Amino acid sequence: MSFSILAQLAEQSKQLTSHIGGLQLPHIERGIDQIENQSRKLAAKASKPTEITDNKAHFFLAKGGIDANAINATLNSINLATFEPYQPIHDTDTEAFLRHQHEQIIINTIDESRRETVMDFDSNFETSLNYDWERTKKRIFEELGHQGQGSGSDKDLGQSTGFRGSSSLGLSQSSAYLPGFNKNPTSPDIVFSKLKPYYKVVYDFCEARLQGTAFPLAASFVEASQAAHKDQPNPKIQETWQLLVSVLGEQELFNGRFQSKTLKERAYADAYLMSPRKSPAAALLRERLIKGSKTFLEKQFMNHIEASVASNPAEANLGGVPSLLNTVRAFVQLKYLRYGSWSQPNLEIANGQAMWAQIYYLLRTGHGHEALKFANENEGSFTPADRQFVTYLAAYLESEDRTLPAPMQERLLSDFNQRIRYSSDTVDPYKLTLYKIIGRCELNKRTTPVVGALEDFIWLQLSMIRESKNDTMPQDKYELADFQALILKYGAKQFNPNGNNPLQYFQVLIYSQQFERAIHYLSSFRAYTLETVHISIALTYYGLLRIPSVHRVSDPNPFSITTDAHGQEVAHFNFTQLIHYQARIIAEHYPTEALTYLYLICLNTDLTPAINQEHISLCHSYIQELVLQAKDYSTLLGNTRHGIKTPGVIEKYLPLIKIQNSSQFVKDITIEAAKSKSKEGRIEDAIQLYSIAEAYNQVVELLNRQLAEAISNPGLQGTSESGVNIPAIRRMINEYVSDPKVNQQIVPKNLETCSILLRLVEFTELYDRGKYEAAVSVIIELDLIPLEADMSVIAKKADQFQGLDECVARNFPDVLLKTMESLNRLYQALKNSPYDEAGRRGNMEMLKRRARSLMMFAGSIKFRMPADTYAKLNRLDVMIVA
Repeated sequence: MSFSILAQLAEQSKQLTSHIGGLQLPHIERGIDQIENQSRKLAAKASKPTEITDNKAHFFLAKGGIDANAINATLNSINLATFEPYQPIHDTDTEAFLRHQHEQIIINTIDESRRETVMDFDSNFETSLNYDWERTKKRIFEELGHQGQGSGSDKDLGQSTGFRGSSSLGLSQSSAYLPGFNKNPTSPDIVFSKLKPYYKVVYDFCEARLQGTAFPLAASFVEASQAAHKDQPNPKIQETWQLLVSVLGEQELFNGRFQSKTLKERAYADAYLMSPRKSPAAALLRERLIKGSKTFLEKQFMNHIEASVASNPAEANLGGVPSLLNTVRAFVQLKYLRYGSWSQPNLEIANGQAMWAQIYYLLRTGHGHEALKFANENEGSFTPADRQFVTYLAAYLESEDRTLPAPMQERLLSDFNQRIRYSSDTVDPYKLTLYKIIGRCELNKRTTPVVGALEDFIWLQLSMIRESKNDTMPQDKYELADFQALILKYGAKQFNPNGNNPLQYFQVLIYSQQFERAIHYLSSFRAYTLETVHISIALTYYGLLRIPSVHRVSDPNPFSITTDAHGQEVAHFNFTQLIHYQARIIAEHYPTEALTYLYLICLNTDLTPAINQEHISLCHSYIQELVLQAKDYSTLLGNTRHGIKTPGVIEKYLPLIKIQNSSQFVKDITIEAAKSKSKEGRIEDAIQLYSIAEAYNQVVELLNRQLAEAISNPGLQGTSESGVNIPAIRRMINEYVSDPKVNQQIVPKNLETCSILLRLVEFTELYDRGKYEAAVSVIIELDLIPLEADMSVIAKKADQFQGLDECVARNFPDVLLKTMESLNRLYQALKNSPYDEAGRRGNMEMLKRRARSLMMFAGSIKFRMPADTYAKLNRLDVMIVA
C-alpha cells in the first residue's frame, strides 16, 4: 500500500471522533508501527506448532472430508518471517514509518509478474478498506441517530426508508440531519419556515378536534402546500393534494366548512381497518373511494380539454356558444381534423361529427347524462346495428353500481363479439372502448387504442372494477385487488422509470387504494418529507392507514406486510414512528409545535384495546421525553406562583391524548422529568419542575443539596447559571414558610435543615471575609457545636450529631475547621496586640475554653469525620493553648 493511501486512512481515522473532542477525554493512541509490531508477535505465536491436539476435532473434520493434517502442514509451511520489518520499530514516529515503507516499495526491484500481483493486492486492499470504512462509518452514524439520506432512486417497497424508531427523541442531533426541508437544514428557523404553513393547519385541526368540529384536513393542506412551496412551486404536489381531497370526499366545502355532507373523524376506520375485506361495508367503501378517484380524473381531463381548446381557438373552431357539447366537439376536431379532413380513418363521422369520440369524451369527463342526451339526439345517425347502444348506455347510467341487467349484458357481449372484437383494426376505437366500458368486455385486455396517457389508463381500470357483485363469473371478475396486483406487477420502474417523478407512482398507489405502500414509497424521497408526514396525517384522520399491531421501536422499517384470514396480503405503515420522527426534528427549538404533532398519535385509539393502550402509552412517553429535552418548562407545564397555578400548553390538549385526570397527568410527567434532571445533576431544572408540580418538599430537599454544595465550595455562591443563588433561595424559603398551604406539605426536618444550612452559608461568607468574631457568633447561635459547655452537654451534642441531615453532617468537618481557625485568628490577634486593653486576658482565656470544648466535641465524633480533620484541629488547638 502506498504512502498516500496510508496517510489518507490515518487522517480519516482522526476525524472519526472529532465530534466528541469537547469532552476533554484523553486520547488512546497507537501508531501503525506499534500495531504492526503486535501483529508480528501474534503471527510468531501462530507459527509455533501446538502441542495439544484435539482428536475429536480431527475426527469431526475427517467426517466432513477435510484432511486436517494436510491443511495444518500447508499452514506451517508459510514463512511468516517474510513480513518482519526491515528495521527496529519505534514507538511514536508514525510519519517516518510511513515514509520508510513508501521508500522500500520504490527501491525494491521485483519482477513484473510480482509487481502486478502487488499492485492488484494494493488496489483490492484499498477498495476493501474503503468499503469497510464507509460501511462502518454509516453504521456508526445510524447508531448515533443520523437518518439515511434518501437518494431519490426507486426502492423496493419492502425495504427500509430510513425512518428509524427510537426510545429517545434525539433532539440535540435532529436539526443537523433533517432531510427534505432545505439544502441547508442546520438552521431550525429555515426548517420551520417550510413547515410553518402545514403546522398552522395541524394546529387549527387540533383546535377543531377539541371542540368536536369536523375539519376538512386535506383541503386545508392544499393551501398549506402552496404556501410551503411558494419559492419553488411544484404543480405535482398541488395535484396530489387535490387528488386526496377527491378520494377522501372533501369536495363540498364553502369557506373551509363542509356543506351538505360532513366527514367526521375516522369516518372510514370501521370499514377499512376493522371490517373483513369481503364484508359489504368494506366493498362499499372501496367503491366510494374509486368514485372519488374517478371524479378527480374526470375533472382533471375536463380542465385539459378546456385548456387545449382555449390555447388553439382557430384550430378548435369552438364557435360563439362555449357549451359543454361544443367544447368537446371542438376538442375532437382539434385532435383529429386537419384542413377539413379527419386524420383518423377509423372514426365514424356523421353530420360532420365524430359521434363515438364525443360520447367517449363526455363520459371521460364525468358527463354521463350529457353523453346519453347527445346519443339520443343523434340516434338516427347511428348505423342500424349500433342503435341498441343507446339502450345500453341508458341502462348503464341508471344503474347505481354501473352494471347492466343480465339479459342486456348477454346481448351486448354477443353484439361485441360478433361485430367489434375481431374487427379492432378497422372499427372506430372509441366505439370499441365504449362497449368495453359499458359491457366490461375483454377484461383480460387492460387497454384500448384511445388510451394515450397514464390517467386514461387508470380511469379505464377504475371504470371496469366491480366490488359489490358476489355472483360474477370468473371471466367477468375484475376487482380492486386485481388492479392492485397489476400496479405492483408494473412497480415503480414502470411509472417512475428515472426516479425523478415519485409523485406519479405515489398517485397511482393512491388510485389503487394502496395507501400504506404509497406513504412508504414517498418516504424514501427526502424532498417530499413534508408531504409524506401530512398526507399520512390526513389518511389516519379518516381511518385509511393501517398500522402494525405492535409498535417496535427498534425496527427501522416502518412498512410491514401480514396475511389475513383469506390469504390476502395486508400492508401496514408505522404512523406513530413517522410522527415521532417529525416531532423530534423541531422539538429542540419549537417544543410547543412538536407537541402538537405528538397529540396526533392518539388518532389510532379506536382499534383493539391492546393497540389503543399501546398508542396512548407511546404518546405519553414521547411527550415526557420532549419535556425532558425542553428548556422552557413553564410554557409547556404551567407554573405555580403565590399559590396560583397557571396551566401550560399541554394541559389544554389533554383530551386529545385520552387523559381523564389532567392535573394528575401533568403532575406525574413533571415529577418524572424533575427526577431525571435531578439524577443528571441539573438541580436548577429539577427545582423548577418540582415547583411546577407543587412538590414543595422535594424542592426544599434539592435546595438543601444546593446549600450544602455552596458550603463545601464557597466559589459556587452567586447568581450565575452555574452558581447557587443564595438570595433567591432565601426568598423562596420565606415564601414557603409564610404560605400555610405550602408549609404543611413540607417535612419539618427539611425546613429545619434548610434553616441550619442558610446560617452555615452565612457563617462561611463571614469567615471568607475575615469577620471571625461574627462567624463564631453564628456558630454559637446555631448551637450545633458546644463552645462553652461541660462534658454532659458535649456528650448530648455528640448524640444529636447522629440525627443531623446528611447535607449538614457532610459539611461538619469543614465547619469545625473554620470555627477553630476563627478562634485561632481571634486568639492570635489578642496575643500579638501591643496594647493591654481591659479584658484582653479574659477574652484570651475564653477563646482557649471554646477551643478546648470544640476539641472535646470533635473527639466524640472523630470516627465520623475524615482521618486528617482531627489532626488539623489538634494543631490549631496547640497554637491557641501554647
